[in-house]
Amino acid sequence: MNRMATIILVLASSFITTFLVMPKLIKYLKSKGVVGIDVHKPDKPEIAEMGGIGIILGIIVGAIVSLIIDPKAAPKFIAYLATIILTAIIGFIDDLYTLKAKVKTALTILTFIPIVVMGLIFPRQIRLGRPVLPFIGRLRLTIAYWLLLPFAIAVPANAVNMMDTYNGVMSGSCVMISLSLLISSLILGRFYAALMSATLLGALIAYYWYNRYPARVFSGDVGSLSVGAAIGAISVIGGLEIVGVTALMPFIMNAFYSLSSLGGLLERHEIKERPVIVDENGVLRANLNSKAPSTLANLLLLKGPATELELVKSYLALSAVSSILGIVTAFLMGVRL
Repeated sequence: MNRMATIILVLASSFITTFLVMPKLIKYLKSKGVVGIDVHKPDKPEIAEMGGIGIILGIIVGAIVSLIIDPKAAPKFIAYLATIILTAIIGFIDDLYTLKAKVKTALTILTFIPIVVMGLIFPRQIRLGRPVLPFIGRLRLTIAYWLLLPFAIAVPANAVNMMDTYNGVMSGSCVMISLSLLISSLILGRFYAALMSATLLGALIAYYWYNRYPARVFSGDVGSLSVGAAIGAISVIGGLEIVGVTALMPFIMNAFYSLSSLGGLLERHEIKERPVIVDENGVLRANLNSKAPSTLANLLLLKGPATELELVKSYLALSAVSSILGIVTAFLMGVRL
């Protein structure tokens, strides 16, 4: 089987798994009362929560298919899956018991350990400390890289989690980001990174069908943290660090605005004012209260009120631009001055 056919098969297997699992998972979660309130709708409907479990199942099946086809990729995929599963466990616990924000962040920092362990055992398969920059080429960072590595999973995991606030924003944006990683992997000849990207892309496309406006399911922290962790893991294992940062820029900006305005890490229930106000007609307006966190939503709504769907489209447009820039970055990584 040629490489492109393998990528398509892996993408299809993760897509089919998530797509078929989601209806039953939604029904089960509702029957158990695992629901969240859609606060940006006037009638505040209850929506099934923790649907991210379906994304994780799709990724796992896609990874298994990859390993059946090419067992030599085992070290990379073990690191990839272990990172996602560890992050999913943290998200699962947070969904059920609500961890303190600082505790959750500290725990997600530890999820880089599987990548380091597999990198030390299989240094020829997982090369750490040698990121590639456009025009400059491969760097040898003996100290700085290892100081930053613990945050390579925690930052995208928590940034994606913080922007999972509107119907389809996280899933739709991360579809584009994972596609950006997939195309970038092909440009740079990183076949195994392309396979990992395909597992994530297939699962997210399927999940987006159920999470798009008006959402039938929310991912929960188990889903959003895991998706961010998957993006971080692909970026590190595949040597696509700069591509991942570029594609994730709207998420990083949103997290920066929010944390700087709040003065630190807070859980959602600890935030007294919401960043937007929803009127009786479902129109969203920026909350100008000084106690409200600053987010991309505030900035987008400062030009005028909008419906949730209009706001979602603005978010997706930003992610489309950053994802395209990620692909451009991959092209430039092959350019030497």
